[in-house]
Amino acid sequence: MGERILARRTEVFVAFDGTDITNDIGPYFRNLIYTDDTDDLADDLKIEVQDRDGVWMEKWLEEAVEAAAGGRLSISAVIAPENWKRAGKLKTGTFELDSVDASGPPSVVTISGASLAFSKSLRQTKKSKVWKNYTLSGIAAEIAAGGGMGCIYESGTNPSYDRVEQTRQSDIDFLKKLCQDAGISIKVTDGNIVLYDQAEYEAKAPVLTIEKGAKGGYVKYKLSSGSADAQYAKCRVRYMDPNTGKCIEGTAEDGSVSGDQCLEITAKVGSAGEAETLAKKHLRLHNKLAKTAVFTLPGDVGLVAGVTVQLKGWGGWDGKYIVTRAVHTVGSGGYTTQIRLRRVLNY
Repeated sequence: MGERILARRTEVFVAFDGTDITNDIGPYFRNLIYTDDTDDLADDLKIEVQDRDGVWMEKWLEEAVEAAAGGRLSISAVIAPENWKRAGKLKTGTFELDSVDASGPPSVVTISGASLAFSKSLRQTKKSKVWKNYTLSGIAAEIAAGGGMGCIYESGTNPSYDRVEQTRQSDIDFLKKLCQDAGISIKVTDGNIVLYDQAEYEAKAPVLTIEKGAKGGYVKYKLSSGSADAQYAKCRVRYMDPNTGKCIEGTAEDGSVSGDQCLEITAKVGSAGEAETLAKKHLRLHNKLAKTAVFTLPGDVGLVAGVTVQLKGWGGWDGKYIVTRAVHTVGSGGYTTQIRLRRVLNY
């Protein structure tokens, strides 16, 4: 007798302010959409419920809207597939209730949470401040603590500043600009501000190979190639040291880009090695969208932002890619995962 094939199913567990409401929401549940993103600042979670009987509109919506306005309600979820190819569960982390929308007919209520709600002072309050003798990790830690959040620093480089000014900027916009100048990525997830180096994530082994034509491997795909005008063959970082009068510079090259177009950056560095490291980071920022792809696959809890996958049999798009966005959707159509990919850069 052949092996018994078990039907695939996916359960969703939902909690509001740490209280499990799965059984309460079950009769009304339509869809859950969880977006995990490296290129956007914040992740988000959306839960859709049907409201034919007006239960949510009449008994819950007003309280939820007030909570959303005050940023007082937390939401979290767990996606738990059974009898799927990859075992395990996906925990979304905790989100702040950010908005509640009602639409119809048919009557549907959409509850949305963000890992950094727009009501947060980190996003809304504009400040002016002079930071003296700080490292990037130190500024990030202080800003995170001021917003009631944790800070995780995952980069081998940690720029230092004798003096840097925050001028009528929100804390998060100021920190984003510092990260951009340093070639470091930033996101907010599960109550933490995370600063990290994407190159270190890209070095990890692929968790999946997507092979063209493989049965059941994917539902649909889209492959894209960036504009050649946006690509630089090299990047040069220069700094004129006012104490010595000497010019410190470093250069990085992308061997896959033809021509001699050079990205020129002026930034404070202490050595030629530091200048070269920063040049590599800026070159990556400008060239990283040369090859991209989007795949919709059967639900896979192992596909989250920051992991890598391998493409095979796709011609010029073959190679190693990093997942920059993963959207997990559970609902009447089953469980699917859509991933947005960017080709890994080898420098």
